[in-house]
Amino acid sequence: MIVNLTATPYETMKKGDVKRMRHEGRIPAILYGHKEKSRRIFVEQQAFKKVLETLRQEAVTINLQIGEKEFLCVIKAIQHNPLTDELFHIDFQHIHKKEKIKATIPIHIIGEAPGVEKGGILDHRLHEIVVKCLPADMPAHINVDVSQLDLGDTIHLSDIDVPNTEFEMTKETPIVSVLIPRAVVAEAQPAAVEEGEEGVVAASIEKKRREAVLKIRKAERELKDIRKKRFEKIDQLGSLLQNLNTWVAPAGTLLIAVFLSIRRSVLRRRYVSHASDA
Repeated sequence: MIVNLTATPYETMKKGDVKRMRHEGRIPAILYGHKEKSRRIFVEQQAFKKVLETLRQEAVTINLQIGEKEFLCVIKAIQHNPLTDELFHIDFQHIHKKEKIKATIPIHIIGEAPGVEKGGILDHRLHEIVVKCLPADMPAHINVDVSQLDLGDTIHLSDIDVPNTEFEMTKETPIVSVLIPRAVVAEAQPAAVEEGEEGVVAASIEKKRREAVLKIRKAERELKDIRKKRFEKIDQLGSLLQNLNTWVAPAGTLLIAVFLSIRRSVLRRRYVSHASDA
């Protein structure tokens, strides 16, 4: 889905211009990509909030209009004020129609699972997925139909067909399952006895339940690894900032000491000069 958004270039002339811009309902931003010169721009806060509302439901590509030029781009980062949660800054990345890009696509569950009507629990494990495709092939969202999902059944990424799109996770990753509570297994055992198939139905259901649990645990491990990598990057950034502070702080202290030394020297000269005149 392509959404139109108007932006205006700006150049800061003096201190406080950006702060004043935010008070006037404008959000500072930057547009970059493809070794092009970065452009400082701003967008109207109300217009961008409408884009955010759409973005929460489906993936979007933005047609950014700056003057008479149009730039096809995606949002790479959104910064908020940590105290007020106010929109602080936006990073737009310029993309080309013939270049594949990565984007996070939401997954929507549609239909009613028969397994739920039989007492099962619908377990929606994967709510979004990172895909790689051309901008024209990017889906706004991915619908997963559970109308054929019975007790113990699972839908994996391999069961989903999205044309011209690559998934950034393994195809064995489960998306949604119908878990079988123990109470349902216990109720199925007497019914099997009456039909002369003692234990067959219960064993089949239990097998499906165990397979579903194993696949879900595997997916949880993969998601845990992804989160771990993200936290490692955050820790690296924190260490970098700490090292920067270690270098900057002594430099600031040295500058203050030099300034005080010069000030004392100037005052001493003035005092000596006045004493000589006297």
